[in-house]
Amino acid sequence: MAGNIEKRGKNSYRLVVFKGFDLEGKPIRYQKTVHCTNKSEAKIELSKFISEIENGFVVEGRLPTFEQFVEIWKRDYGKKELAPSTYSRYIGMLESRIIPYFGHFKLDKIKPTDIMLFYDLLEKDTQIRRIKCNNGVRTLKPLSKKTILEHHRLLRAMLHKAVYWQLIVNNPVERVQPPKTKKAKRKCYDENQTKILVENLEQLTGDNIKYRVAIILDIFTGVRLGELMGIEWSDVDLQNGIININKSSQYLSDKGIFFKDPKTESSIRDIAIPNFVVSLLEEYKLWTNSDRLFVQSCGKPMNPDTISK
Repeated sequence: MAGNIEKRGKNSYRLVVFKGFDLEGKPIRYQKTVHCTNKSEAKIELSKFISEIENGFVVEGRLPTFEQFVEIWKRDYGKKELAPSTYSRYIGMLESRIIPYFGHFKLDKIKPTDIMLFYDLLEKDTQIRRIKCNNGVRTLKPLSKKTILEHHRLLRAMLHKAVYWQLIVNNPVERVQPPKTKKAKRKCYDENQTKILVENLEQLTGDNIKYRVAIILDIFTGVRLGELMGIEWSDVDLQNGIININKSSQYLSDKGIFFKDPKTESSIRDIAIPNFVVSLLEEYKLWTNSDRLFVQSCGKPMNPDTISK
């Protein structure tokens, strides 16, 4: 492997190493600027540089900026491999905070200290949020630890791909302590509260019967809202009291309501329902004429967020 040394300035040398040819027949060139007091020291640095290249510790070619890498990641991974809702959430995080901070960085110039400073800035960041207990007034609230951790995970996963694609040698996020978060305690109804809920649902009549059916079905199956909204009558075996969960209904503002395949095979499952829920579904089936269990009054698919509201 050939290499030479070029004098650049006082105590500055450029190391140039050639290693074979690319597919177009052009020589593959690696270069690095070092600061040495004389040429003898530069020769030692050249030997180290050649060794790093031979062992794969130096990435070939001109590296993209982080913003340019985002476009590569979106094209070759994000759009192909991620669920639409996940991809949309990641793009929001990238465009709002990550690209504005890291966009101009060359991939190999992002250091752990840069990432640590980014997390510090996120802790001081605020987002506009409507607080229900604040009479509907928009209130500035700092980003939560959980949100900062989500930024950490996304950045780590993206730069892991950069390493996998041999754009950089190592992932600087692996050298940064992730933000610590406390696991939130989920609120849920106890037995008495659930009984009161079911009793009050009996008061729903007319078009609102679909909400009674949806909530009772959710109580006795424990499915996610997207899975609940994705159930079709063809998935329901009323004779044996079985519902097959095999898809999820999702909503994105730019895409509308759509079906999504399960993330894993284990998400496809059969769930048994009690007899009184079977009877409720039989009654409900006579009332509706849609392939889906839950639709809007106009017959279009219902947004999964509707039930939670």
